[in-house]
Amino acid sequence: MDTLTEILHTILLGVVKYFWGQTVFLLEKSKLLHLFQTCLKMINKDGLNAPCLNADYICHYKGSLISKHFKSLAQVMPFLIYDLVPPTVLNGWTVMGELIVLVWHTKIADTKAKLTRTIDYFLNMTAQCALSILMSKPKLNFLVHLPAYIQWFGPAIIFLTEQYESFNHVFRLSCI
Repeated sequence: MDTLTEILHTILLGVVKYFWGQTVFLLEKSKLLHLFQTCLKMINKDGLNAPCLNADYICHYKGSLISKHFKSLAQVMPFLIYDLVPPTVLNGWTVMGELIVLVWHTKIADTKAKLTRTIDYFLNMTAQCALSILMSKPKLNFLVHLPAYIQWFGPAIIFLTEQYESFNHVFRLSCI
């Protein structure tokens, strides 16, 4: 409990990425990735906070996506995979959407109770979808501590490190 649960790496590059990997595996296994890509191309992006929903790029580089892609996908996945994956995976994406809304907002009444309930339900859905991920990925277990951190330190968006990730570009350029 000494280090805060940082939501960029724990949620977007952790939980969402794990579910994305499982979903892509299921779509490829059932030969439905092309249908998913078509649905992603056709989705209306007006009104979404989704700057990066380039279907061709996302499906071609499905294993190399970054946080902006996962943030965009998390908003629309339940609508795209409705008839393409088992109900447990669909429910997992739906609960993950609720979790992301609770974590990224700064003011929600009774945050701790709602967030704890949503995290518990999400972990239950994860166990039903892929128990091996739940047991082998510590980021999922970090979620349990998130309500306490929010209660002690304020909204999770305050300790988000995404804004500092852009400095990595400067470091990479200086190493060349």
